[in-house]
Amino acid sequence: MNLRYSNPVSSALSRNSEVTMGASGQLMTLEGTAKKAVMLIALCLITGFVMFFKGQAMVADMMTGAASGGSLTGIIAVAAITGIVLGLVGTFMPKTARFVAPVYSIAEGIFLGGITAFFDAKYPGVGFSALSATVITALAMFIAFSTGLITATPFFKKFVIMAGIAIALTYIVNLIMLLFGGTGIETIHAENHSILSYGIQTVFCVVASLFLILDFDNIANSHGRVGKEYEMAFAMGLLMTLVWMYLEFLKLIVKFQSDN
Repeated sequence: MNLRYSNPVSSALSRNSEVTMGASGQLMTLEGTAKKAVMLIALCLITGFVMFFKGQAMVADMMTGAASGGSLTGIIAVAAITGIVLGLVGTFMPKTARFVAPVYSIAEGIFLGGITAFFDAKYPGVGFSALSATVITALAMFIAFSTGLITATPFFKKFVIMAGIAIALTYIVNLIMLLFGGTGIETIHAENHSILSYGIQTVFCVVASLFLILDFDNIANSHGRVGKEYEMAFAMGLLMTLVWMYLEFLKLIVKFQSDN
């Protein structure tokens, strides 16, 4: 296993034999990658907030049995599928990231805004709490990486990657069980309140957050060494991690709120 690139997009870059020089002769820079990451995050946030406020009205309609309420579930599902498909495209064809990343950001914004509106209607304030937790944790991870408090050693990379794979497999098994009419893995459900469930969800949040260290390390080691067109691919990979973090924090906060 190649431990140098842990992010899905970064992994594809490491397998690409043409990443040593951009088509334009320009190389990736930290500033360029940061600007593109900020752009994608802003696009996701703006879309998410718009969808959240629109979704609140749709949830209200859903509770009253209005026809427009049922469309929220469909919108969330379409946005989720679109995000997954575009994420895979960006992962295996990183040169397409400059085209698919903005659309991916919009799709994820719609998905996150919709699902947050749904949970926020039941447990007011969970969306703001999850967003705050994501921002604070992301800043903490950046400071920890930039100051050398946390370094992406080979052992660290191997540990985090294996933990991420285990989490991904858990979600896949849960989805398969749901598709075949089962109840899924109950301990990973947002409204399960067992001690084991709290522990598992906390671990999920920690692992998702630690993936940021790997993202930062990938970017730091790649600038000046790969083509400038890959800046968007690394920025897209960073957004993928932030989206994952937000969802895990949202689940944890919903778990606490629904337990009260």
